[in-house]
Amino acid sequence: MIDFEYIVIGNGLFGSAAARYLSQESKDVAVIGPGEPKDELTHDGVYASHYDERRMVRILGRSRIRSEIGRMAMDNYRMLEEKSGIPFYEPVGCLIVNSDGVQDNNLEPPRELVRTLNIAHTLYEEGDSSWRKVFPDFDFPETHWIIHEPDPAGMIDPRAMLRAQNVIARQQGAVVIPEIVVHVEEDGHFVQIETRSGARYRARKVLVTVGSFTNCFNLFPHKLPLQSETEIIVLGRVSSTEADRLSGMPTISYFTEDAVIRDVYMAPPVRYADGNFYVKMGANTPTDYHPNNLAEIQDWFRHGKSDVHLGDFERVLRAIVPQVEFLSFQTKRCILTRTANKYPIIDQITDRSYVASGAHGSGAKSSDTMGRLAAGLLTDCRWLPGMPRDLFRVV
Repeated sequence: MIDFEYIVIGNGLFGSAAARYLSQESKDVAVIGPGEPKDELTHDGVYASHYDERRMVRILGRSRIRSEIGRMAMDNYRMLEEKSGIPFYEPVGCLIVNSDGVQDNNLEPPRELVRTLNIAHTLYEEGDSSWRKVFPDFDFPETHWIIHEPDPAGMIDPRAMLRAQNVIARQQGAVVIPEIVVHVEEDGHFVQIETRSGARYRARKVLVTVGSFTNCFNLFPHKLPLQSETEIIVLGRVSSTEADRLSGMPTISYFTEDAVIRDVYMAPPVRYADGNFYVKMGANTPTDYHPNNLAEIQDWFRHGKSDVHLGDFERVLRAIVPQVEFLSFQTKRCILTRTANKYPIIDQITDRSYVASGAHGSGAKSSDTMGRLAAGLLTDCRWLPGMPRDLFRVV
């Protein structure tokens, strides 16, 4: 059995960030989590939401607190790139497109937040079509208002950001163990951990950051109030010439009036692992559901009916960027983790076990701050000034 002071279970975006911060405090830190599946259709382990090439980032969030969390995380992007030598950030800007007549998921009014928080922006009110001269490739209804948030808003490569966090954590002495944890048990002074391969580790404190899999592996004495939710994304393939033409396109957050495709987010075309260029769009749909256990989550990733709304995704994507020449469309499956109050749970669960989970689909952008909060809580109950502690407790 190998001993550590701190072990992070889950080497995703929250876990990799927490491990980096913990390794600034201690030389005995490990983060345990498997790599990306070679084939999602036959994989028999866990999945993660960072298996992607681009995620939207912006300061303006669903509330003042979520905006400040995002701002702190984004302030560290260039430092992470410099220390790791891994680029992952493109500040291409972001368009937030909304209407007073559309039900959205914001906790506070965006137009008020962007002003009170002094976020750099240009506001195009409903009926003001002057934005079309600045962003000629887009088309949105005249019933919507638009906020353009420039640099530092834009997009990140979540895979690359995770690698950057891991590289710096290793530089600081942390150990990355590519395994799946299947059992956790406290024995008074330590937490004992067992992986799927049978390996055993022991730590003084443990942080669990496994998202939708939190309640799947006996990691805590009781289930936590987290809800998994399926998510569908569509990839619209374009030529390399079209990708070059659209290289400066901002990301999009668009609250539509569509009956099927809701809460749209979109990233401009980038090259994916297969060598092709894709515009990525994700959204909520009427068939999104809530897997309750490991088997149901695995079934979603292996056999989920993500193509059921392919025609609607194509229709909406073509409507947003009508001048873009698409070559083909395909869907991919993702999963979110939600909480009752729309804030992540970052809390102590037992004497020596802690959790950080529940990002509501915006965990990539803010993951560095989430890792910082969780690491501070583990080490000495430290919490960032001005950050309401109760919002992040288990309720």
